[in-house]
Amino acid sequence: MSRSKEPVILSGDQASGRDSHGSSLVPMLVAGLLLIAVGSVVVMTFV
Repeated sequence: MSRSKEPVILSGDQASGRDSHGSSLVPMLVAGLLLIAVGSVVVMTFV
């Protein structure tokens, strides 16, 4: 059993971890940061 040594070719989307259909993790990151900011403001109002 011999395996061929072909190079692995990845597109830019696959290499960066971005979904090839256009959605990325940036909207989730922004939503998370907004939730943290709102939560911290709410905590500071009670402290």
